[in-house]
Amino acid sequence: MAIHQFDASEAARLEKHYAIPVIVEQRRRTLEALGASVGERILDVGSGPGFLTADIAGIVGSGGRVCAVDTAEPMLKAGRRRCASFPMVEFQRADARKLPYPDASFDAAVAAQVYLFIPELDAALAELRRVLRPGGRAIVLDTDWGSTVWNSRDPARMARVLESWKQRYGNAHIGRVLPGALRRAGFAIEGAEPVVIVELAATEEDYGGGQLKEVAKYIASQQGEIAAEAQAWKDEQLTLEASGDYFFSLNRYLFVARRPA
Repeated sequence: MAIHQFDASEAARLEKHYAIPVIVEQRRRTLEALGASVGERILDVGSGPGFLTADIAGIVGSGGRVCAVDTAEPMLKAGRRRCASFPMVEFQRADARKLPYPDASFDAAVAAQVYLFIPELDAALAELRRVLRPGGRAIVLDTDWGSTVWNSRDPARMARVLESWKQRYGNAHIGRVLPGALRRAGFAIEGAEPVVIVELAATEEDYGGGQLKEVAKYIASQQGEIAAEAQAWKDEQLTLEASGDYFFSLNRYLFVARRPA
């Protein structure tokens, strides 16, 4: 299965998405878990438009180094623009399954919303461990789409929509399998916590509200009967929002792991 590639329009959409309050808070918690220090060498895997990369660069300072990798050139372009004032930041097009760095290159690494796209999870985590120095730490945050709750008056259709949407990902249920995968890769897990999204509205400032269009667009592009249900599902969600009955919840999971010294 190929990794989903973000084009220029998706990159522009995600730049706006990264600025909504729930994602800003998620980034704050990820940065706190990373615990970056002045002078450290840190890898940002799947750096996207570079919001977290810039935050890390502001901490490690001129004596540190931040390497950011992504498979999508539009994301790298956005990241380079955002981090233009940080000379210690380097962006490179690369795959998480084959990182272009020598062994033990980094003090720490972070991967937020990356591994759910990668079917070869064990290979990707082995690469992450390889580029960390002994004692180096890894912060991994990912969504488990099996935790999704979207209110619906047609639960059967809701289930079909979610099942189809999960096909977009290499590991849609990654939250529950990450602990075992991290341990198989040779990491010691030092912490795990949920990052819960709960929303009662579907505006552009809400994560679930922003996902309505994306989910419906993806479902409509699929083969079979499910494609015809996309618009009806989206319309129902907007009707629920208008009547005050809208509810959306999703869990992400944040893991703190370490390569043993």
